[in-house]
Amino acid sequence: MHVTVKGKNLDVPAHIRDEAVAKLSKVRKLFDRFIDMEVVFSEDRNPRIEDKIHCEVVLHAKGKYLRATAAGPDPITAIDRAEAKLARQVRKYKTKVVDKQRQLSATAAHAGHTPPTSMAVEAE
Repeated sequence: MHVTVKGKNLDVPAHIRDEAVAKLSKVRKLFDRFIDMEVVFSEDRNPRIEDKIHCEVVLHAKGKYLRATAAGPDPITAIDRAEAKLARQVRKYKTKVVDKQRQLSATAAHAGHTPPTSMAVEAE
């Protein structure tokens, strides 16, 4: 999985990048069918807003995008909050995909099984 970390109107230090990759890689342990992940940090300049740092995470799976945004007073808190939201979405998506696969395999097993016929052919 390819992880991209960038800042919007904000410089992201190397230790924050490493922390973001480490924390968000936990999501990959839940479900490993993801193509790439993009993490964008931004900062609000309004002095009345307490949670100034915003973290937006977009996770690309095959045919599906999962998106989580969170804010915090510092980047680490914002990452933690976004990771919690994203983990919930990933668990929900995984349940949906796995249940669909189980239903398809169950219907295929029932369709492939034919009951024995009552007409027996006798060999001469």
